[in-house]
Amino acid sequence: MSNDPLMDLSAEALAQKLAHARSLPWFRALYPRILEVQTLADLHRLPVLAVEDEFGGELFSALGDASHRAPGGGLTLTSGGSTGNRKQITHSWTFNAAIVPLGARMFDVTDEHPEVVINCLTAGEMQGAFHYATAIVQHIGARLLPAGSQMGVQRIAELIQSHSADALMCTPSFAAALFNHENVGSEQLGSLRWLYYIGEPCSKTLRNQLARDWPKLKIRSLGYSSTETGPIGFQCAHLEHGFYHLHADAMLVEVVDPLTLQAVAEEKTGEFLLTPLLPDHAPLFRYRIGDRGRIQRTVTNCACGSSMPVLALEGRVETSIKLGGAIVTQSQVLHVLRQILPELDTADVQVQIDRQPGGAHMRLAIAEDRLTAVTQTFIEGALQVEGQASALLRLPGVLGLEVKRLARQAFETTLTGKTPFFVTLEPTPAKS
Repeated sequence: MSNDPLMDLSAEALAQKLAHARSLPWFRALYPRILEVQTLADLHRLPVLAVEDEFGGELFSALGDASHRAPGGGLTLTSGGSTGNRKQITHSWTFNAAIVPLGARMFDVTDEHPEVVINCLTAGEMQGAFHYATAIVQHIGARLLPAGSQMGVQRIAELIQSHSADALMCTPSFAAALFNHENVGSEQLGSLRWLYYIGEPCSKTLRNQLARDWPKLKIRSLGYSSTETGPIGFQCAHLEHGFYHLHADAMLVEVVDPLTLQAVAEEKTGEFLLTPLLPDHAPLFRYRIGDRGRIQRTVTNCACGSSMPVLALEGRVETSIKLGGAIVTQSQVLHVLRQILPELDTADVQVQIDRQPGGAHMRLAIAEDRLTAVTQTFIEGALQVEGQASALLRLPGVLGLEVKRLARQAFETTLTGKTPFFVTLEPTPAKS
């Protein structure tokens, strides 16, 4: 036993998870070195798990298949993976019941008590966020309006007004579309007191705009979680955006160098590897979520009363796309654009790829509130001579590049309502 009850609880849960994994013949066949892992110190012997890797995500696919076959049923959800390579995983009903109190922890340590919550997350589509948020609303004893994200902004605004909804659960992209809609205003949305977002970060630009235009609205994350692992952390009212109390009794987080996969020094920034500790059909170890950040273990008890470590989420590990035989990264795009627009944020830009039979056309969509028409013309000219951009345009298969001003709500989004940095546009069906 240590002097840290949380560490003891985590170590006990990990020991139970390891014992369960070792007892499964199919798991031992996939992870033969599981027999060498007895404690946290041995965990590095296991391979890093990812939906997509150099082996095509075969290990994750095998775990997903095993989770579907497990007795007792469960909830099958679509995991990550590029378009055309989506994978599914089934979480047991026991797991699904166990994650709800974790998600509701943010309400246990605050005086926020929503009475009527409108859930505008994506319903169906093999996604879990809508189901998860609904269960949290039930857990805290509020009334639920299960609107989903496809009803249309004006109809949802009417619902909010007619039911005097005081809390909204949605993605930041949906919130931007709702609060910036030309036919929606304070008459429809005036009852809202809380905005709880999930699925993607809420940009500083959007937070500042909402704070300016809707000063009575409190904005907070509904939690840091993933489809594959369940809840990772919760945000109390005393933490800034991007900071979360780690569910240390339900989630083990390693922070590693993204290239070497070796552990970084304590409280240093690195990539997260997640090992959920809650019992489930398929034991996941060292899952690569694609996020980077650090764990602040030396922070004293928070003002909310929680003794959980604080996790600082600092963004995504570098994202990229292959174009014209070359890898184009997010940082390269932002580096080029920031030569002209120094204050440009990741959330202000979307790279839209239109793949055609003869190659690909690249469109740089920039939020219209960050780009004037004059600057747009200037950027298009400058990109023709800028080193990295002009080299990209000379690659075979790159048909051209344009800069386009777009309203933020006009950015392309995924089925789950997230706004990706790189997006490949769906081909327009040919007319018959």
